[in-house]
Amino acid sequence: MKFKLLFPFAPIAIVFAALSVSLADRPATSPVQVSSLKSGKPAVQQTGRAGLVDSLKPAVSFEPFAINNPDKVYRSDTEFLETVLSYGRNEDPRNTFVLVNAYLNANQQKVGIAFFEQLLKRYGGDMSSQVRATYLAAYAILRATYADRVPLLDRVGWVHDTFDILDEAARLAKGRNVLVRWSAGMIYAQVPFFFFKRDAAYAELNWLAEHPESEPTMGFFREVYRTLARLHAEDGNTEEAGKFAKLSGYGTRDPQAMFMGWFTAESSGASMASTPTMEEIVPGRVFAFYGYGFSDVYFVLSDDGEELIAVDAGTQPHSLKAAHDDLKNRFPNLPKVTAAIVTHAHWDHIGGLTYLKSISPNLKVYGRGNFKGTLGRALRKHSYHQYRGDNFKREWIESYRPDIPVDVRTSISIGGTKIDLIPVAGGETEDALFVHLPGLKTMFVGDFLMPYYGEPWVEEGLIDEAIAAMDTVIAVDPKYILHGHRPLTILYAPEPLKRFRDDFKWLVDATRTHLKNGFAVSDIVRLNLIPPGLQNRPDAYISYLSPRDHIIARVGDKMVGIWREDITGQEPRGLDTLTAADYGRFLENYLQLSPRGVVLALRRAIDAGDNALAFSLATAALKRFPKEDAIKRLRAEAADRLRSAAQFFDPFKFIAYTEMVGSEHRPMPRSQVNER
Repeated sequence: MKFKLLFPFAPIAIVFAALSVSLADRPATSPVQVSSLKSGKPAVQQTGRAGLVDSLKPAVSFEPFAINNPDKVYRSDTEFLETVLSYGRNEDPRNTFVLVNAYLNANQQKVGIAFFEQLLKRYGGDMSSQVRATYLAAYAILRATYADRVPLLDRVGWVHDTFDILDEAARLAKGRNVLVRWSAGMIYAQVPFFFFKRDAAYAELNWLAEHPESEPTMGFFREVYRTLARLHAEDGNTEEAGKFAKLSGYGTRDPQAMFMGWFTAESSGASMASTPTMEEIVPGRVFAFYGYGFSDVYFVLSDDGEELIAVDAGTQPHSLKAAHDDLKNRFPNLPKVTAAIVTHAHWDHIGGLTYLKSISPNLKVYGRGNFKGTLGRALRKHSYHQYRGDNFKREWIESYRPDIPVDVRTSISIGGTKIDLIPVAGGETEDALFVHLPGLKTMFVGDFLMPYYGEPWVEEGLIDEAIAAMDTVIAVDPKYILHGHRPLTILYAPEPLKRFRDDFKWLVDATRTHLKNGFAVSDIVRLNLIPPGLQNRPDAYISYLSPRDHIIARVGDKMVGIWREDITGQEPRGLDTLTAADYGRFLENYLQLSPRGVVLALRRAIDAGDNALAFSLATAALKRFPKEDAIKRLRAEAADRLRSAAQFFDPFKFIAYTEMVGSEHRPMPRSQVNER
């Protein structure tokens, strides 16, 4: 009998050398005894040398998880979260489930089970009921997806023990923990019929579907709808199955990974919100629109109620029109748009200006006078279409010119509303413009903290200037900081931003120290650099993790030459011009792999969590065997896992992998999501 999984995994063997007690040898057949958890003393901070600097190390008793073993698939996010979570300070469920997602995508459930058992034994007695319920739910997910690797004779007991863990989580949660319900619904929906959990699965999943306002982050309920669609299809309820399949946004292709993030990617364009949504930041005055194109757009009603001000103009004229139409439908008495203020001249912030000018011929556009460099880079064409959309037109942005250039700090008044325009050089571009409304305690900051510090295919990004810009925002001290993309607004709110500034500076200094001493960017990323003390601020974990590797890469981009050496001098990049076609030739002509041999190798790589390696090799193999559907399917599976791993952090990777395998990740229908 087999405990069916959330998505298929094959057995893996993870070897941890140099451990006095190997994690791979630990028994994985008995759940942690939640009823006997004892309180423990707070963990003492452990620091040690990471390359050339002192960095945070795992807490005592968690050191085995930090072993850097060449047989273990390296994951930057896993290494980071294992370190900071090992101190038992976390009460943020986002951190917990981001780590679970990382384990699942890398097929490292066995490691995850051991890690969560250690966490629960060490700190479970000190956790609140709701926090402990979340940890138990996460632990249950890892156990459930590991079940097919448990010896057959032990498997039924393993499943029942997992049910007991879920029951304990539910008892602690008392119906108030959405993640406990989500985990139970996902697990109960997968088990064979003879466990008699079908009704329980429907009960949990239907409750979630009926309470969309409880969704912890936009997009998290995709799996709820997908699972309900499958259950109804199996039970012959075609109409219900179709309804929930549509709500999931997956379309006709069922991905081979879980998706609970906010990004979308389709031929009409991408976004950083799972559903087009409007939010009133300041009731009746400041309106935010997420998911209407790649960037967010904002409208501000003036103090006298006679003018409407747009802050940024979105990606396309039609996406901005959709946002404006929704605003007018909800507030039909709002005045016309008379002014637009552009935070920077990237394509996703000026693409809708032609719409505004079509409805307001006398529109005044405020923007930086030094926009030409940013606009020139934005006009560069690239191979991907899902970022801007197939129908994106160059003329929407190439004629951009601000009517009123802003080169020095300036105060203006529109409809009685005082607006301070503050030119800075932001983390992305040199033409950043902060828009401060002191009367509303609101500041629009564009993309100055976009974690990628410029688009990945152009020479862009300003690291030191980002620090200075943070100092500017902190000095103003607004109540609301509104970024150009919803995830940034969540991650870099006023209080977290103040602490992030010092973490950012620490990382930049540490990176430069290593680059000056011959370390390559890849060397530095693998050092798992974490500023001591960060473990005490769980609300900053994801805020620091999201840009960490990108900050390192951008600092390196400014400090190294055409060749990219590494600390050994044995793996420099730039010595050759090898492509996927060359590696494909090597697979067939020199390794003498047949298509079947390639398929077996790819399967083993994915099962071991080597998704990036599998994707690259599959791409190479298809240069030699372009008609082999099995290789195409494995490449798509690797891409699904890679984009699932990127779904909370990196829209550029997410969209690229989605498009490279000819897929789409559509928005969830708006009818199911309340305005927030």
